[in-house]
Amino acid sequence: MPTPCRTQSYLLSLTQRQRRLGAASRWLSSPWCCRFLGIADFGRVFQASIVMEAAARNGAEAAAQEYLQLKRGLGVLTSTEYARIHAVALEAVCGEAERLPNRVQSGSTCTMPAVAVCIYDDDAELPGYEAGGWCGTERSTAPPECDALQGWSHVWPPVGPTDGLPYVEVRVCYRFTTLFNLQDIQLPLANGLSLGDIWLQKDRAFTVADY
Repeated sequence: MPTPCRTQSYLLSLTQRQRRLGAASRWLSSPWCCRFLGIADFGRVFQASIVMEAAARNGAEAAAQEYLQLKRGLGVLTSTEYARIHAVALEAVCGEAERLPNRVQSGSTCTMPAVAVCIYDDDAELPGYEAGGWCGTERSTAPPECDALQGWSHVWPPVGPTDGLPYVEVRVCYRFTTLFNLQDIQLPLANGLSLGDIWLQKDRAFTVADY
């Protein structure tokens, strides 16, 4: 049977723990907590966003250069060349994304970030490309949160800054995980906060030089 001194010490220790938990709970629901968490993750999100932009651009440029070389060498392309061009873009994106913590590599390409590729040119220059569903074909394996990879339309001639030149478009989607996974925290003035996965999506195009 515990002595009165031990019982008193135990109750005091329990009370102290309860107070600490209560203080921690109040801090987590305070605006200061939001500021702290935001500052801690802002730099990481910003860096990941810059990496994703570079990855999308590098993928589009690599695929555009591959398309140019194949057109110059072969003239008429087939599904074999289309697959090669798409693979070049996927590899370039995966290589650029190697510094991202949530990158998932599968062979020479990545399943995270998710990537989709589309070549835009006159239908006569891309026989069977649109009919074969090549434009953005990789979107079928992308997570549902990657909505920017959906809804592709292979429209030619293009409307935009390409001046009627062929180009390659690459869309990427990356799951960024914050340092603190907090969901539905209730804040003063009926505000709420949820921190966890953030899906970064980027879209870049690269013009193909006149072949």
